Amino acid sequence: MAPEPMSRTTETRVRLQDSSYAVLALADVAVAALHTPEDEKFDVLAVVGGRNLPALLLVRNALKGREPFNTNVAEIALHDLGFSILVRRRFDNATGEPVRLTREQINSSSV
Repeated sequence: MAPEPMSRTTETRVRLQDSSYAVLALADVAVAALHTPEDEKFDVLAVVGGRNLPALLLVRNALKGREPFNTNVAEIALHDLGFSILVRRRFDNATGEPVRLTREQINSSSV
C-alpha cells in the first residue's frame, strides 16, 4: 500500500500590531523570500530555499508591509506553514552560561 501524501497547510492567520488578523499564504511567503535579504543580526531566522531569512522581516514583506504583532507570532506562522525556524541563543561572555531573561525583560521585549 502506498503511503498517503502529507497534508500541508497553505495559509495561516497572523495577529497584527493593531490587534487585527491577516491571512499569511505560503505563496506570499515564497514571493517575499525572493526579495528579503539574509541578515544574521536577527535572532529568529526561517529557512526558506536554503537561505536563513529574518522571520519578522519575511512575514512583514509577505503581508505587504503590515506589521506582525511580534517576532513570536511571525515565527509560529512560518512554522505552521512548514518552514524550519532557527533561534540564536545568547551566552554571557564572562561566565559562558546561557543568558536567562527575567520575566520583566521578556514582557517588555514583545511590545
